[in-house]
Amino acid sequence: MYNLTTAQHDRLRNLVRRSPVFIGMRVSVHEDRVEVGEPEDLVFGLAPVEDAVAGAPVDQWPGLVDDCLKRILDALTGGTPALTDQLLDRVYAKLRPADPNLTDGWTYAREVAPGLLIMLALDFPDRIAILNDEQVRQHGYERLFDAGLENLCGQLPEECATHEGVFVIAGSEYTASTALVLPWVVQAVTGETDLPHGVLVAVPNDEMLVFHVLRDGAGGRYALDEMARVATEYYAGSARPLSPEVYWWADGAAVLETVTPRTDDAVIGQDFLGDGFAKVLAELG
Repeated sequence: MYNLTTAQHDRLRNLVRRSPVFIGMRVSVHEDRVEVGEPEDLVFGLAPVEDAVAGAPVDQWPGLVDDCLKRILDALTGGTPALTDQLLDRVYAKLRPADPNLTDGWTYAREVAPGLLIMLALDFPDRIAILNDEQVRQHGYERLFDAGLENLCGQLPEECATHEGVFVIAGSEYTASTALVLPWVVQAVTGETDLPHGVLVAVPNDEMLVFHVLRDGAGGRYALDEMARVATEYYAGSARPLSPEVYWWADGAAVLETVTPRTDDAVIGQDFLGDGFAKVLAELG
């Protein structure tokens, strides 16, 4: 067994505790062993994990630890741990800003709007972990995604303000992501279920969602102007920004259409990014 310093031993235990191979499992990490309580009872020593990092630079430890733990679990269980209800209850579909530096480990991410991706997150009491390609393959994208959308419908708004048909919702780190279940949000907040002209929506940061149900041209123009102002302001001042844009949701559309005005001037009389929305607004008068 490789002899670690106290600091190295503490770091190793922390890496084991946070390893993504334990997603969906209840784990206790002790001084000399790891105990898995769910989905099945397992116990194994830390010695093989210590040997796996022997002499390696500390920046390589996370990958070495994960690989070693996966080999141990595969040997003990005969394959990938089963997808549990406890895991599904903690999975959320989550909006993330598109990142040109995103590695190949998250190729499953889909674009829901220009500059915005849908990813899958696992909610822990002290953090949120974004699932990577391997984890999604293990458990199945469609099943995780469906659970992620369903769980978003449990994220009721903590605060809601409204003025002239513009609703501003504040809440948890998943509040903005409820844009992915926008009809549910609109119904929960306003009681409306008929959305023939679509909904304007903005997600300036993780904890905020702004929307307006389109009913008439004057109201839509006012809402777009106000929402563009709010989105820009809160995006710039946020520690977890998402997007400064305003989007248009239309029933049946695969992606949200960007409709933020091209200039910072008043919306009325300006061009819009989004031919579909411009056509609807013209029809509304």
